[in-house]
Amino acid sequence: QNEHVLRIFKKRYLNGDEEEKKNETSESSEPSARFIGQLQKDLFPKMAPANKVLDITLGLILFTLIWFYVDIHRFSEELIEQALRLASFLDTTITWLGEDPAGLKLNSQLVQFLELFFRYHIHLFKGYLSLISEYMPVIIYTISVTCVPGFTCFLSYLLSFSVILLLHIHCFYAYACNLYSAQVKAILSLGRLVAGVKYNPLRERVDSVRTTGDQLILGTLIFSTLLFLFPTTLLYYCVFSAVNMAVVATQMCIVTGISIIRTCPIGDITKILLKDSSMIVDVIIEPVTSSTGLSESGNVFSVSAVYESFVSCLGQTQLGNRKLSFKDIRTKCVKGEVIKISF
Repeated sequence: QNEHVLRIFKKRYLNGDEEEKKNETSESSEPSARFIGQLQKDLFPKMAPANKVLDITLGLILFTLIWFYVDIHRFSEELIEQALRLASFLDTTITWLGEDPAGLKLNSQLVQFLELFFRYHIHLFKGYLSLISEYMPVIIYTISVTCVPGFTCFLSYLLSFSVILLLHIHCFYAYACNLYSAQVKAILSLGRLVAGVKYNPLRERVDSVRTTGDQLILGTLIFSTLLFLFPTTLLYYCVFSAVNMAVVATQMCIVTGISIIRTCPIGDITKILLKDSSMIVDVIIEPVTSSTGLSESGNVFSVSAVYESFVSCLGQTQLGNRKLSFKDIRTKCVKGEVIKISF
C-alpha cells in the first residue's frame, strides 16, 4: 500500500513540477512560438485530405485554362479599361451630386468643396492606373501562378489584388465616413449642450451641467450650422457607402468561396454516397410482416442502417468571415465606422 501511495504521489506532484517547468520554458519562448504558429496557420492552413485534393485540382484546372486559353495582354487591357470606366462613373456621380439630385436643397459651398476634393482623388487614381498598366500583364501572370498551390491560394491573392486595384473607392468611402462620423458626434454633443446636459464617460450616464450665456450662444450657433450641413454630408455618405458595399459584397463572396473549400466535409459526403459503415448513426430493427399484415413465424426482423444526413454534414461548413456579420455592418453604417474585410 505504501508503494502504491508513493507511486501516486510521484505521478501527481513530481510530474506536475515537470509540467510547470515545461510551461515556464514555453512561456519564455512564447513570442517566437506564437509568431511561428501564426505563420504556419497563415501559410499552411489545416485542411482535410479530400479538401486538399479538391483545392489543388481546381487550381491546376484554372491554371491550365489561364495559360493556354486566355490572352493575358488583352485581358489586362480590358481590366484597365473597366477600371477607367469605373473612375468615369464616379466622376459622373460626383457631377450629379453637385446638381441638387432629386430636388434636394444642398449646401452649395460644401458641395463645391467636396466636388473638388473627390475630383482631385479621381485624377490621382487615373494616374495610378496609367502607372500600373505597364505592369498589369506581369501581375496577372504572377497571380495565375498562385493557382498551382491551390485554388484557395489564387482566391486569396485575387482578394488582395482587388483591394489594391479598388483602393480609391475605399478611400472615398473612408473620407465620407469620417466626415459623417465626426459631424454626428459633434451634433449629439452640442445637442446635449443646448439641452443643458452632458455625457459623463466615467459613470457612463448623462448628467446635468451649468452653462454660461456665451457658451450656450456659441454652442447653439455651431449646432445650427452643423445641422444644416448634415443633409449634404449624409447624401455623400450614403452614395459612397453604397458603392463601397458593392465592393465589400464581392470580397465577401471570395472569402466565402475560400471558407467553403477549406471547411466543407467532402470526405464525409463521399462516405455517405458510398454507404460507408463509419457514417452510420443509428440502426433500425423492425419485424418482417407478411402480406396479410401479420408477423411471420420464426421472429424474422429486418435491419436497416441510418446514415448521417447531408444537411448535418454541410452544417459544418463555415460561410464567409465570422469577424464581419450583417449585424456588425448595420451597426457600423449607423455609427459611421469604416467597414472592411478582415483577412
